Amino acid sequence: MPKFSPKDFIKRNFKFVLAGAVLLVIFYSFSYLVKEDVFRRFDFDMTVRIQAKVPVRIDPYFSVLSLVGSFEVTLVALIVLIAIRRKIQGALLVGWFGFMHVVEIVGKAFLDHPGTPFMFHRYALDFFFPSGYVQPGGSYPSGHAMRTAYLSVLIIFMVSRSKFSKNLKLAIYGGVAVFYLLMVISRVSLGEHWTTDVIGGSILGVAFALFSLVFI
Repeated sequence: MPKFSPKDFIKRNFKFVLAGAVLLVIFYSFSYLVKEDVFRRFDFDMTVRIQAKVPVRIDPYFSVLSLVGSFEVTLVALIVLIAIRRKIQGALLVGWFGFMHVVEIVGKAFLDHPGTPFMFHRYALDFFFPSGYVQPGGSYPSGHAMRTAYLSVLIIFMVSRSKFSKNLKLAIYGGVAVFYLLMVISRVSLGEHWTTDVIGGSILGVAFALFSLVFI
């Protein structure tokens, strides 16, 4: 086993920490603009346009993504990734994952950003996970977008460091990108979030994912 070197550790991970910190600053700045209602018209127009483009018959499939992107399912997915990586420090990712949700809940509780009106709601299933009943306040940022962005970055990083063939890596990257896009589009098309909620959640998720790369 190679000897641990603090200097090498800092050198290897500084870029991840710096990029994550920059994204947190961007998230804070964007959140301020959301709080000031700068994007109110943009949010409304995007919801109307996306819902007009997405047929209602697609709603049940997009509603499944609401379950897949829930806290419960994504936590299990994270634990599986940690098990695959087989690094003791990987367990710290659960702590980062939890702290990320603290930031999300604080944002929803203190940032006055009401969710979409009932007329936009198109969730088509009768099933909810327990986390689906937790309503801390506003809708910003989107937890589903945050969790999906977080796991997407981790998966892409792990695959990039793997011994998979180039074609397989590209296929996985494409699959992750498509899944992320479907998730964020479905948040708006189902009327569960405004577009700014999705953008803010994605920025927050990527920021915490970059911090988490230190432990992978």
